[in-house]
Amino acid sequence: MKTFAIPAAALAVSLVASPLFAQSTDTLQYAIYGGAGVSSDDREANDHTQLAIGMMYKVTNSPLVVGFDIAREGIKSDSTWYRSNADRTAMSFNFLVGANLYQSGTHRIDAALLAGVREEAQSCRRSYIGYQCYADTAPNVDYTGNFGAVLTVSFDRFVVGARATSESTQLLVGFRF
Repeated sequence: MKTFAIPAAALAVSLVASPLFAQSTDTLQYAIYGGAGVSSDDREANDHTQLAIGMMYKVTNSPLVVGFDIAREGIKSDSTWYRSNADRTAMSFNFLVGANLYQSGTHRIDAALLAGVREEAQSCRRSYIGYQCYADTAPNVDYTGNFGAVLTVSFDRFVVGARATSESTQLLVGFRF
């Protein structure tokens, strides 16, 4: 419940204040957002809040929207530091491609499909002198596909939205510039 209280309050303030600072969204091409939410996996390693940070760009004179995001979502199997397949929170790296669905004055709605990769496993040979991996080498990381969608609604410069993948669902808050 705490996760949604702050964005809901920010949305209410934005709706009240947006007429005072109104600027056409035609010139506001970029959006930066941060998100927090819940995991769709109930394993113990996913007790952490699922997080995302990203950026979207609306191509000038086109409905095309492109972007990227990085998220802490899902779990990976970790076999480093003397661990034997322990579960840890994974990272994902994603691209966004979509369209502007509605634009009128200071209001705008954008939707995008999300596709990228997510860490699935991390492993290396065991070190006997305290390093994470043998001879202080970097661990091998295996990746798997990550797919989902992002929907944002803009009120002047303020952005709210949702991000959903097979690993997590998140509420987004950001700003447009």
